[in-house]
Amino acid sequence: MAAEDRWLEGLRVLVTGAAGGLGRALVAEADLRGARVAATGRRPNIDTADLPEAAIRVPADLRNPDECRRLVHDAAEQLGGLDIVVNNAAALVCKPFTELELDDLETVWEVNLRAPVLIMQESFPYLCKGTSPAIVNVVSTAGVNGGVAPVSAYGMTKAGLIVVTKAVAREYGAHGIRVFSLSPPAIESEMRRVLPADLSVSTDRVKGMSALGRPAPPPEEIARFTLLTASGVGGLVTGTMIDLTATVY
Repeated sequence: MAAEDRWLEGLRVLVTGAAGGLGRALVAEADLRGARVAATGRRPNIDTADLPEAAIRVPADLRNPDECRRLVHDAAEQLGGLDIVVNNAAALVCKPFTELELDDLETVWEVNLRAPVLIMQESFPYLCKGTSPAIVNVVSTAGVNGGVAPVSAYGMTKAGLIVVTKAVAREYGAHGIRVFSLSPPAIESEMRRVLPADLSVSTDRVKGMSALGRPAPPPEEIARFTLLTASGVGGLVTGTMIDLTATVY
């Protein structure tokens, strides 16, 4: 690969939710573009995920706050620091609002909001010393409009992450750290398979809803855009939510 295509050369990248569809694509793209990558996820998924050989696997359960903190330090120690953090992990509960139980609410809050908050806090001192440092929080338009399925618990945590992204961007900006959120299109993934059949992701359904009249792009295309924006190329992007759904909201 030509040098100009390795636009993450030497950068150190941490990706959560690395065993899922978008997570695997993020790790593979970062590796392809020259980054050193730490990939985190729950066991046994992260141990068996199809990831580049050079990727460092850091098992962690993001429902545990101590493990959220520990994974940042483990990743930074093994990579020699951090330049880009991608909070991609998420939990989805698909239930009508009146049927949500306390365990449902706690699970989505712990993974979707508390975990990225703790990871952003713990990564701060490393990013302050990083090269073109950036944090990407993967969100959803369900955090804006509540979603098209009964995913109110998921939506409210993503709404919280969208807001905290803006607040953290203001605070971290003085230290040269960019923080933005990104809402990917409805790609086929393990998490989305919990949706009812009539609301499941399909190529024809997404294509019919898209203003561009095209199906959702593959995870690799989303990963490339995400990391390119997180790199020094996206130097003015901070405090905003990038919506890649092509009006599928």
